[in-house]
Amino acid sequence: MRILSQKLFSTVLAVAFIGLAITFAGCDNLTDFKEINDNPNDPTNPPSTQQLAAATTQFTYEVVANEPVRTPTLWTQQLADNVQGGGNIDVYQYREVDGNNLWEAFLYTGSIRNGRNIADAGLEEENFQNAGIGMVIEAYSWMILTDLFGDVPFTEAFLPDENVSPSYDSQEIVYQYIIDRLGEARENLGKTNLGTTDNSGADLLYAGDTSKWTSLAWALEARAHIHLTESDIEAGGVSGREAHAQAALDAAQNAFPNGNADNPEFTFPGGENAENPWFQYTIQDVWIVSQQVSANYIDLLKTNEDPRLPVQARQTGAVDNAGLVTGFEPSEFNAAQDFAPTDSTYRGHQNGAEQSQNIDEVSSIGSFYSDEDASVFWFNYSEVKFIEAEAEYILNGDAVNGSVESAYEDGIRASLDQLGVVSRLSDLSPDSVAVDSIETFVDDFVQDRVDALNNASGPDALEQIITEKYIANFINIEPYNDFRRTGFPDLQPLPEGVLDNIPARLAYPVSEYQTNGSNVPGDVPRGPQAGTVPVGWDPGV
Repeated sequence: MRILSQKLFSTVLAVAFIGLAITFAGCDNLTDFKEINDNPNDPTNPPSTQQLAAATTQFTYEVVANEPVRTPTLWTQQLADNVQGGGNIDVYQYREVDGNNLWEAFLYTGSIRNGRNIADAGLEEENFQNAGIGMVIEAYSWMILTDLFGDVPFTEAFLPDENVSPSYDSQEIVYQYIIDRLGEARENLGKTNLGTTDNSGADLLYAGDTSKWTSLAWALEARAHIHLTESDIEAGGVSGREAHAQAALDAAQNAFPNGNADNPEFTFPGGENAENPWFQYTIQDVWIVSQQVSANYIDLLKTNEDPRLPVQARQTGAVDNAGLVTGFEPSEFNAAQDFAPTDSTYRGHQNGAEQSQNIDEVSSIGSFYSDEDASVFWFNYSEVKFIEAEAEYILNGDAVNGSVESAYEDGIRASLDQLGVVSRLSDLSPDSVAVDSIETFVDDFVQDRVDALNNASGPDALEQIITEKYIANFINIEPYNDFRRTGFPDLQPLPEGVLDNIPARLAYPVSEYQTNGSNVPGDVPRGPQAGTVPVGWDPGV
């Protein structure tokens, strides 16, 4: 991880957004595949190292902490939209216009093309390490796109000349490419550069440490295979539930050998135009302050007496309609009080509720995620361990054994360590409370969770694994993927929702119907009703 200075970050972000503005200025429509393939405003491909900083910034700001997460976190009831009448997206009214920027600007002409450009430039320069980084960014972007939308333009999407109406490829074709591309990335990351070698100043994620990029590629491959366990998709040379589980396990065991130290962490320096996007979006009142923690999520943490509560949620009163409340002092941590269902120190908003609450009566996202200089994580080591736990569970005949338990406990502890739970509880506790007693409290929590796993069997055991993964991956895209393929955690569709089910996908954007309508899959309804049709790997549980 490398932290930019505020001035440098602002410059990099400005470059990224200038590129975005050029994309819009040069296109007649939001989705104009002629412009994706041959952009007259960008006739050359700059050296790969010059592209790295803007590409990693764009992917972090516009993808990892943007629409691919903000909408699904409402549907997985980690967050809720605290507005009168319930927010449109909160009650599943995801319209065709809502996905335009995500589809076009953030992914196709954003991180997908950025990754490809870096890979192409790196190969031409024989800077194989940069090429590998570009391939990782590209593969990750394709995974996010197809996980959210299903079948997408792929094979013909970047063909040259006049290909303005690319056909759609199945999710199987896209996943085959993702896994192959990650393997190609690792191969290039392992080569000796023949071109320029020093990219440490431009690599804002790992400061040029190619071993960590290789590790991230393995983690993404593990995620890809675990997605496919309940499908008939063949990718990476394997098909079937057990085969994908084994491939996921093999990949996970190559990922993040140094634990949380290998987490891909992008740190925002804070200050004007350099703030963390969650701070801008939910705290600062630049966009909104109404996307706050869901009552469902707060209740889950309280029920489990989960010590991550004061890290993942701010206390009520910390944020109001104008943003952070000046002079707010958090109350001391008191487990007996704070975990009580009726206590208002930490309180969520009910998804879809007709009546809004005052912003300062509801918990906003915790400062770990939403301080102006907070980090955004592209992936968490804890997820790697939960992938291992699920894969071992499948390979053990849908049953818990010592390997499942060990990986599950490691996942919980990795999450607690990453969030600095002991330190946070110590900060909130009276001076008379010794750190040893806090550590004992946290250890007792972990043992309770391990006991819950061992006392469960079959699907109930899988529910324990996925629910803990859901908490560890707070405000992350993966809980939405896990819920769709496993049905866990146990979330109920909102009575106020326009669908009878939690949406199974995002609607194709209106720009696609306007410019490529003959190729948009006809079996997916337009608008919110698209959410009734699962994507390819989703068994529809």
